[in-house]
Amino acid sequence: MHGNESNVDPPRLHRDTQSMALNPSGAATTPSVPAPNPEQRREKRLHVAVPVKLFLAGDTANCQLCCTYEISMVGARLVAVSGITKVGQIIWLQRHNRRAKYKVIWIGKEGTEQANQVGVEVMEPANVIWENELKARIMQT
Repeated sequence: MHGNESNVDPPRLHRDTQSMALNPSGAATTPSVPAPNPEQRREKRLHVAVPVKLFLAGDTANCQLCCTYEISMVGARLVAVSGITKVGQIIWLQRHNRRAKYKVIWIGKEGTEQANQVGVEVMEPANVIWENELKARIMQT
């Protein structure tokens, strides 16, 4: 970084996604699998739309831009992108200059509330790509 540049985006760029209940086409849907009870989850999650770059395994030169629905210190729920085809697939996510390896742990089924979404889990837990502001917000949830 140069001079007074910050690696943190202004808060106004992070859109709250807590109230998102419609799929991208705008149609109301029903869940494909029961949503985990928030009290039973292993980690805290922050419902926020954050732009990230997604790299498919073996192709670290080309990326796709996508957005999160929610993030945690160990994973994220993302808008699905082309090229993610199976659970267990390895991808890389990048936020600013931080990149980490993730594994696809679920893919939303068509016709459900999770359609066009994927869940990913970090494979390098010590390598958190979220900037300090987002980490603090996750810990406050």
